[in-house]
Amino acid sequence: MKRGTDTPRWRVLVELEAWLASTHGIRSLGSLGFENAYALAMRREVAQKLHITQIGDLAAHAKELVMGGEYEWFSRGEWASVCTSYHLQFKRTATFDPALLYDALAGGEVDTISAFSSDGRIAANDLVALGDPLGALPPYDAMILLGARVADDPNVQCALAPLHEQISVELMRRANLMLDREKDKASPAAAAAWLLSQLKLSECVAKP
Repeated sequence: MKRGTDTPRWRVLVELEAWLASTHGIRSLGSLGFENAYALAMRREVAQKLHITQIGDLAAHAKELVMGGEYEWFSRGEWASVCTSYHLQFKRTATFDPALLYDALAGGEVDTISAFSSDGRIAANDLVALGDPLGALPPYDAMILLGARVADDPNVQCALAPLHEQISVELMRRANLMLDREKDKASPAAAAAWLLSQLKLSECVAKP
């Protein structure tokens, strides 16, 4: 759709749903309730020590901190948007293989990292995902989409509609962690079953 990173979340959702419907015949039932967006994350003890809860709070400390990211992060528009919106200038930046990024943060090689907001490793490492009140990072909502073949099927709609806005990012992190770990790794089906068991879904009766 060729939109910029500064497009507000509500507008992204509205325009995306209209574009999918008109261009592809895809129907949206709305967001599941969480995003898998870019986020800046810190170790909780460091964030609490420096009183950092939002990205803007980094401005007073960034010149003393090291920012870590995966290989493409520092060339992306999201990184430029964050730095411009919050006037950030870090002591230095460091790139890592995504598999090593969290270890670098845990080991103190870096102070802040680029992460994905629903990553299970945020929960596993007790990290703080910093708030983004200026919306510098674009939204990546998990959506419920119906393809053209079933867009008007009341049974499909009825089965999926109760999931609307029911899965929090905290819950999704826990489900993701069940798969993204070395020990006691669950299957995707087991993680999905656990996630479903945590939801209090309303019943829907399809019209004949």
